[in-house]
Amino acid sequence: MKITVLFLTSFAVIYLIDAVEVTDEDINSPLVSFLLAKLQQLESKIMVRPNIRTTRQTTQKPTKPPVVADNKQCNCQPGVVTYVRWGNSTCPYGADTVYSGVVAGSDYQHEGGAADPLCLPPNPQYLKYQLGYQGHSRLYGAEYQIDRGSPINHAIDRNIPCALCQAYGRTNNIMIPSRYECPPGWNTEYYGYLMAGGWGHKAATQYTCIDKDLEMIPGSGSDINGKLFYNIEAYCGHFIPCSDKELTCVVCTK
Repeated sequence: MKITVLFLTSFAVIYLIDAVEVTDEDINSPLVSFLLAKLQQLESKIMVRPNIRTTRQTTQKPTKPPVVADNKQCNCQPGVVTYVRWGNSTCPYGADTVYSGVVAGSDYQHEGGAADPLCLPPNPQYLKYQLGYQGHSRLYGAEYQIDRGSPINHAIDRNIPCALCQAYGRTNNIMIPSRYECPPGWNTEYYGYLMAGGWGHKAATQYTCIDKDLEMIPGSGSDINGKLFYNIEAYCGHFIPCSDKELTCVVCTK
């Protein structure tokens, strides 16, 4: 309020000095001297008084940085894992079937070739090729080579289907031998019987988990061999959990 009065007073003094012819005697009068002194005080206060708007802006509370949610709460893309369901042409509930195929691999009598089985798509694509079999590595169909006393003996000599599966919201997948249940916190994709090549055969193989609800390639059943899958039994006397029972397996994701 005082500043407003001083502003008005200063404007009045300036107007009077400009509008009226003022002599030296008038300037030295007590009233004019008083007004000029107040005007000088006002000027000095204006020079030292900080800007009110600037002061308010700088004294405001700083804006907090945006809170970034962690990975468990943010709307992030889920993880994805892939695995092969051996012995079945479709994927279990909760997983997409990328493709259905047939199991193939190296012949059980060959000393070379690959140890691992393949889930071969039914529609191969070729680049440049040469007709006729050359001295390359060879691929054969796979059969259940099961003893007639096996609990899945209905599949003897039948060829094996497979499916490449994609499960969402997962980042890891494992196969556990001799178990058909997953550890706590893991999802069971499928379980069944642990299989591999025969112990007396030349070709190396890998342990593979075959689905308990195993399927067979329609029209197959001739004993033409190729890559063979046998049940696994753990022999005693070798410091391992042993039994003459067919071993199980389970595929888990998390």
